[in-house]
Amino acid sequence: MKNNNQHTEQLLVLFQALGDPIRLDIFRCLLQKGEQRVTNGTYSVSKSTMSHHIKLLKEAGLIHVRKEGTTHIYSPNQDLLRQYPAFFSIFSNLHVEK
Repeated sequence: MKNNNQHTEQLLVLFQALGDPIRLDIFRCLLQKGEQRVTNGTYSVSKSTMSHHIKLLKEAGLIHVRKEGTTHIYSPNQDLLRQYPAFFSIFSNLHVEK
């Protein structure tokens, strides 16, 4: 039962992280377009707001970040995608409108 509770808790964290339209779109873009930079200008939000969204995605384990000089490059967490393939398969039918 403990393992099942951990699974449920992890899914709740994922749902919470993806519960905001901007975070959902950021994650969708990364899944569909692959590794890339994410800027606040893309979403017309402040730099601090964008940092907050990225932080929540990282804390949920949805994305990885690597530094390239002063630039941050983001990518989806492939280990997590393999752990929940049915959950993440819904994103293959969603289109990013940018």
